[in-house]
Amino acid sequence: MTVKVFENRKGFLFFTLLILAGPLVIKSNYIISVMILIAIYGVLSIGMEILMGQAGLFSLAHPTWFGLGAYISGILTVRNMFPPIVSILVAGIIVAIVAYIIGAPILRLKGFYLACATFAIIIIAQVAASQLTDLTGGPEGLVGVPALSVAGFKFKTDLQFYYLSWIFCLACYLFCSNLISSRMGRAIKSFHDSEVASGSVGINVPSYKLQVFVLTSAMASIVGGIFCFYLRFVVPESFGFLLLLELLMMTILGGLEDIRGALIGTISVLWLKEFLNNYLRKVFPSMSSGFDTIFFGILIIVVLIFMPRGLVGWMDRLRNLWEKQFHRTSGEI
Repeated sequence: MTVKVFENRKGFLFFTLLILAGPLVIKSNYIISVMILIAIYGVLSIGMEILMGQAGLFSLAHPTWFGLGAYISGILTVRNMFPPIVSILVAGIIVAIVAYIIGAPILRLKGFYLACATFAIIIIAQVAASQLTDLTGGPEGLVGVPALSVAGFKFKTDLQFYYLSWIFCLACYLFCSNLISSRMGRAIKSFHDSEVASGSVGINVPSYKLQVFVLTSAMASIVGGIFCFYLRFVVPESFGFLLLLELLMMTILGGLEDIRGALIGTISVLWLKEFLNNYLRKVFPSMSSGFDTIFFGILIIVVLIFMPRGLVGWMDRLRNLWEKQFHRTSGEI
């Protein structure tokens, strides 16, 4: 029997306590800032894992919803239309509506065709963000974003954003974990294998596809708003092809078949990137800026060949071996 890290409440509670108690032990602002990005990208990875790993929808538009959430919440606040927290929620609603309008026709496509269509959305959105200078600030980005405030409390420090981002990330993880175990989740997993078989037993496949598409888009939008108020500016380059590559690396490396892989992959990729950029570059000064892309490209190939279930499968295998050895030792005693 496979024992999973976050499968039971004790495992999830232990991980949550570890995250919440981390800043009490680690005082480094650098580590705190990296962990904030892990929480933010973790929400995106969870959405990608639900779409690709559970529903079998090869949608590549996730960075677009992230960017739209950041831009809309930033613009609404800069122009004094809504308070910051309300702007984030309004952005989430707007992006959900846009995702519904786009998803209704586009989700009729499958496989490679869906991937191409959703990738086109990224290109269109990035070009629009660069050209609509009066609205988005153009290539220079949207600046002058005020501090995030909730009921008079202003988020100013990295530590405050650390707890905000991780609370939202863990809430999304818990919600999506329960969703996958629910009736809707079983329906989603069923049409991943065969839409014809799912439809034949009465599952409304187009409806469930659209629901999961809109849900993950809204999640990406809200965390995009948090990202906007954390950096206090928004630039088009933050939500394009490079972000898509990172998200694909996170989900593939972590493991597409299990929602745990979203967080495990995000933590692994971002800390590996920090190691490559900050430490290996000191040892090898001549190392080019694209070395990390080459490294992760090779890593993905190795993972797909030798660890098709990603790091999640590898961790489960090690845990099972340890349990077998432990039981064998206990039996001998």
